[in-house]
Amino acid sequence: MTPAPLAACTAMCAIGIALLALPARAQARVEPVLPPPMEPAVQAAPAPPQPAGQPQPAAIQPSGSATAPRIQPSGSPQTDPLRLPEPDDAAAQAQLQKLRASALASARRGSSAEKAAARSAWLLGLLYLHGERVPLDRLQAQRWFERAQALGEPRASAGLAWCQIDGCQGPPNPAAARPWIAQLRSVDAGLALLLEWWVEERLAPLHVPRPHGGPQAGADAHAQLLQRAAQAGNADAINEQGLAHLTAARLPEAMAQFRAAAGRSPAAASNARLLASRLQQQSVPSSTAPQAADEWLAQARRYHRGDGVPSNYTEAIRLYQIAAASGSRPAKRMLELIYSRPAPGGTIDVAWMRQLATMEVSPEGSVLTLQAPPTPQLFVRDPTPLFVLIPQEWRAGRAVGPR
Repeated sequence: MTPAPLAACTAMCAIGIALLALPARAQARVEPVLPPPMEPAVQAAPAPPQPAGQPQPAAIQPSGSATAPRIQPSGSPQTDPLRLPEPDDAAAQAQLQKLRASALASARRGSSAEKAAARSAWLLGLLYLHGERVPLDRLQAQRWFERAQALGEPRASAGLAWCQIDGCQGPPNPAAARPWIAQLRSVDAGLALLLEWWVEERLAPLHVPRPHGGPQAGADAHAQLLQRAAQAGNADAINEQGLAHLTAARLPEAMAQFRAAAGRSPAAASNARLLASRLQQQSVPSSTAPQAADEWLAQARRYHRGDGVPSNYTEAIRLYQIAAASGSRPAKRMLELIYSRPAPGGTIDVAWMRQLATMEVSPEGSVLTLQAPPTPQLFVRDPTPLFVLIPQEWRAGRAVGPR
């Protein structure tokens, strides 16, 4: 072989060998690029199987921001306590301060200054017991009564007795009032008898006469305590007797008792006025009895609503019927309303009658706007048997308590 072809062949072989070795060397130099390590995925709980054909609803997410500020309570957790308004009358406030200073003043035993302090303490006890000019505070009342007793006030035992009967400090203990009542007998016999009557009233409110008991047994003895207190001139005892006559429908006797005590007892005065008004309305002469339909209708409404007289639905219906027969269209319409809703037994529905009492029927027979029923007036007694002992200038003029 000639040198030229030999050289060409050698060159081709060298090129082939170089081509065969190239991938191996390139692969040796290329370093594999590994992917970054992956964090383990949180495995969610498998969803419960859903019925076929119904898509799974999306989970409900809470509204608002997860970082919203916490709701703080409004106002201050340490607000000032409620306070009663100060009295508007500066003169009355000055009198109260003077009264307290007098009650707390130290004085020689048996002196006139001590008697003034005892009287002031007694009056403060009465004011706190009834809430006159000062906030109602029975505990303060008992403490002032105790001070008045220590200073020698003769009637202080009445306040201490009532605190035991009614319970100024702790539950009532009527039997514990008897020692104080015994001290009061020589000072105010009528009040002592009335307080003894209250003790019996609280200890045995139901009095059952004994089969063979004398006049002093059972209810008779209880009634005699009240009668003796009234005979001694106690105004509250006289008012109580009037209430007893009123319960027994002895109206003239009740009126006499109310009038006898009206000058000293605000309750008796109120009862006398109320009873006089009712007696005047119920004792209408026959010559002035209502004849026109409107007058019969007005009478029917009074008994229906209890306006000045006790509510009496039977009498109201009777008067409505007379008014309707006399040509009153409102009375006829009211009767239609009354009978439109009877009770299950077919009688008059009392609740429906009470509701109709607040309705007004026009002359044309239409039902008008509801109106408020009149507030009934009641026979009353004084707040306590000691109320009449408060001087008139210290009373606030409030209404007396219910019967």
